[in-house]
Amino acid sequence: MRICYIVHSQSHFAAPYIDHFARRGHEIHLISFTRDLLPNAVNHHPLPDDCDPTKSAWSYVCAIPQVRRLVRFIAPDLLHAHFLTSNGLVAAASGFHPLVVSARGSDVHNSLRHWARRALIRCVLQRADLVNPVSAELAAKVATLGVPVAKTLCLSQGIEPKRFDVPRPPRADGVVRLICTRKLHRPYQPQTIVAALARVAAAGLPFHLTFAADGRDLAALRQEVAAQGLTERVRFLGGYTPAELPGLLAAADVYVSASLWDGTSPALLEAMAAGVYPVVSDCPANRAWLRGQGDSVFFPPDDVDALAAALTRVIAAPTSWAAARERNRALVRERADRETNLDILGTHYERLVAEVARHPRGTRASVGGVIAPPVARAGGAG
Repeated sequence: MRICYIVHSQSHFAAPYIDHFARRGHEIHLISFTRDLLPNAVNHHPLPDDCDPTKSAWSYVCAIPQVRRLVRFIAPDLLHAHFLTSNGLVAAASGFHPLVVSARGSDVHNSLRHWARRALIRCVLQRADLVNPVSAELAAKVATLGVPVAKTLCLSQGIEPKRFDVPRPPRADGVVRLICTRKLHRPYQPQTIVAALARVAAAGLPFHLTFAADGRDLAALRQEVAAQGLTERVRFLGGYTPAELPGLLAAADVYVSASLWDGTSPALLEAMAAGVYPVVSDCPANRAWLRGQGDSVFFPPDDVDALAAALTRVIAAPTSWAAARERNRALVRERADRETNLDILGTHYERLVAEVARHPRGTRASVGGVIAPPVARAGGAG
């Protein structure tokens, strides 16, 4: 099968799909707005510099003719775009079928409050043959836009749990190591974490935080850390390679995320797989995986006082983490295995391609109902 993805090549969402389906013997093409070097397994088709979306949001509209030409040139069996409001827009405008679009989180959460964006994603969803929300919460939200159950597949790409079976280094200094692997900008609210840690530090509790990410607010965040007197307690690592991540998580005790909202967060799943105790914002995506009772601690989004109190409790009682580590690891192995989840997606790719082959004049293909997602409990989100 010749599969064409439309997703930023810099995005951590691109690699799992490319790697998995290339290993399954498929021919992979990638249309992207960036020119990063990619593995030999992918045929990369970067768009011209004048289509750069970092310069103007209109770049996505300007890219539509280019994408149409590229899709005709590639002649894929299937087109799959990630994020409804950007790559999904240009994919839908290409007129190609079968088309799969993935709703990842911010594309839906940011759009439903604005009538124009809402109308835009409704159009994208109507043109898609399969809509892939990565959490049950997102599935419920796209359903409000008229997406029928028959063309919804609620499924995350998952992670590779075995990669995170790394021995934890012995330590006896009493310092609790915190880690945050979310981007340093909205909606991940790193400034909420810094403000909360200033209060934890004032209480005299021993901790050290690593921000293992970059983002638009990095410079401002460094200034805030210095202003709060936390320079010796907070490290900015910047980016990291996939090979480095298991070791970074193995060296941490507590994972912190202050996101306002989420889809199914690979960062959370990776932390759980590594046995890192989650202290995370109380949003449906996280409640799909955690109870907030023993296995984790929740706090209301953007609530500095609540996060400070949560971290204070966790840092002061490290013996409470052991049982949660094994429970969380087992849950991720059971419900978030990437090989399993992407093989499920692959069966739907094949079904869509076969359906379009039977109706070559462009009749819409459809799938036979929502897949009970291995990434979310009934009624949950991811």
